[in-house]
Amino acid sequence: MTEKYFEFDLNNHITQKGNLTPVEFDQSLPFTPKRVYTVWNNLTPRGGHCHKREEEIFYMVSGTCKVRLHDGEKEIILTLEDHQKALYVGNYIWHEFYDFSKKAVMLCLSSTHYNPNREDYIEDFNKFLKNV
Repeated sequence: MTEKYFEFDLNNHITQKGNLTPVEFDQSLPFTPKRVYTVWNNLTPRGGHCHKREEEIFYMVSGTCKVRLHDGEKEIILTLEDHQKALYVGNYIWHEFYDFSKKAVMLCLSSTHYNPNREDYIEDFNKFLKNV
C-alpha cells in the first residue's frame, strides 16, 4: 500500500425499500479485518495516537466528526459524514477524532486483534514525529 491514508467510496444501494451499504471484506477493503468495533457517545476527542503495525478503516454509521491526520510532514483535517465515504488510515499516521455530532456512531475495522498492552501505539505526538 503506497498511500498511508485515503478516503474511498463504499457501494450504496438506494431503493424504495431503503438503503444498504455492503462491505465485501476481500473486495472492498485494502486489508481483511480481524476486529470490528464501534465508537459512540463521544464526549471528548478520541484517538490521539498512531499505530506501528495496525491499519484501520473508519466509517460514520450516523452523524459526523472531524478527523486530524498527520503523516509526520503535513496535517490534514477532514469531516467524516454518515454514509458518504470510508477512511483508510495506515500505520505511522497520527489520527484524532473530535467534534462528534450528537448520537454519532463510528464503525471501525482493524487489521489486528485488540492488544491491551498498547505496544503497537505511539501516544505522544513529539515521539511520533521523531519516529516517522
